[in-house]
Amino acid sequence: MTDCSIRRIGMDRNKCEEFLARTMELNDLPGLAIGVSMGGDRWMGTAGTRDKVTGDPLETGDVFHCASVSKLFTSTAVLKLIDAGVLNYEDRLTDILPDLKLTDERAEDIRIWQMLSHTSGIGDVDDYRWEEALTADTALADYVYSQEVRDLPMLHEAGGGRFDYSNIAYEILGHIVSIKSAEYTKTTEGREEHLPYEDFVKRYLMEPAGMKNSTMKTYERIGVEAGEDCPLITEAIRAQNATAGTDPSATPMALPHEKREDRTIVPVKYYPYTRAHGSSSTLTSDLEDLLAWGESHLAGRHLSDDACTHAGYEYATVPNNGEKMGLGWFMREQRGHLLRGHEGTDDGFRASFWICPELEMVTLVLANITRAPVKKINIRLFDLLTDR
Repeated sequence: MTDCSIRRIGMDRNKCEEFLARTMELNDLPGLAIGVSMGGDRWMGTAGTRDKVTGDPLETGDVFHCASVSKLFTSTAVLKLIDAGVLNYEDRLTDILPDLKLTDERAEDIRIWQMLSHTSGIGDVDDYRWEEALTADTALADYVYSQEVRDLPMLHEAGGGRFDYSNIAYEILGHIVSIKSAEYTKTTEGREEHLPYEDFVKRYLMEPAGMKNSTMKTYERIGVEAGEDCPLITEAIRAQNATAGTDPSATPMALPHEKREDRTIVPVKYYPYTRAHGSSSTLTSDLEDLLAWGESHLAGRHLSDDACTHAGYEYATVPNNGEKMGLGWFMREQRGHLLRGHEGTDDGFRASFWICPELEMVTLVLANITRAPVKKINIRLFDLLTDR
């Protein structure tokens, strides 16, 4: 997502440090991580703890669950398939997945671009079942073909510019990425290789972006193999963190927290992970990698100019805030600049990721507690950085 009229402004690191400290004072959070990239010049800072119980300080390399920021990877993967001629924007879901027979007849005309832009009319997830922490290679497909998805009533007919956010649409898109992966490798590399959704994202998006500490397979971080039972609960993560000082392969993970009615902060029992929701919600990453992801989009490394243009079209208006919806990217104006990004919300975590192509800027805010006001913090951060 490059822009022909780049405006460079310098970054005041002292202001960033002061902003982090002040924001932490004003918000009752266990931990807060902020990252900025301006023209490739980076600043990263953290405050608070990764674990309220142990008091271990949060560090810039700590891993966060990023929730729906995952959808930027899914949408980019789908657009790569379109760039390669493996998919088309107007392809119908019923033609791509003929065995997925949704009960609601209105689903017969759902198109790829409508799922990407949350205008398909597909409903949303009711219960993520994080406590199951499924790790089998079939988990995503099993969910897509489940009776829960098949019987889901459409919220409206596909298209027409009506926005209704759908994680399920992105689960379906992730499954499509997987089943089309062999055709993609044959088209681009002359060989057929089927890849699970997460492996496609790792090979063709994360690795080219230089992301070394990111995965959609969070279970691997605690030494679990695909298909094995996965104890992704607070105690398992805490035990893993305890080995980080002596085991170089162990990366500390921020633990999820929530606030009780009496305002005490306590850990969330289950880490928000199951492979059944891999393509909508399961990215785990750190500040450095997410800044690299933003920089790679600013440099136009992943997609053709045509795909970037389509991604930036305004397909719908988001009712609650007036933002525009592109293909996977939310868009808003701030101080006369166009920003593109995504928020992430799950049990115990919040994430806010935005890029501004005109300023070659990436702004990132992560917190390890439910309902942290990360978007408001990110908006104030952008104001600070552009206050000249």
